Amino acid sequence: MDIKTVWARVSNLYGKEYFAAAAVQAENTIKFLIRYTDGIDTDMRILFKGKQYNITSIDNIKYANKFIEIKATEVDTDG
Repeated sequence: MDIKTVWARVSNLYGKEYFAAAAVQAENTIKFLIRYTDGIDTDMRILFKGKQYNITSIDNIKYANKFIEIKATEVDTDG
């Protein structure tokens, strides 16, 4: 069931973030930057370009309620 459709800036991890994720085999982690919206939690999934992503962290940037950075890991559908 879709909860909300939003516009997002999507980027791969790089630098320190990438190497930290690779250390725990989470190299399929992507960052989504969206406008602030209430009610997003880590029990939800993101659907992006036909792939599902589990939300691993949510950052209300500077607690300003303007933007949220979400880190999410691709769901392995191969089993």
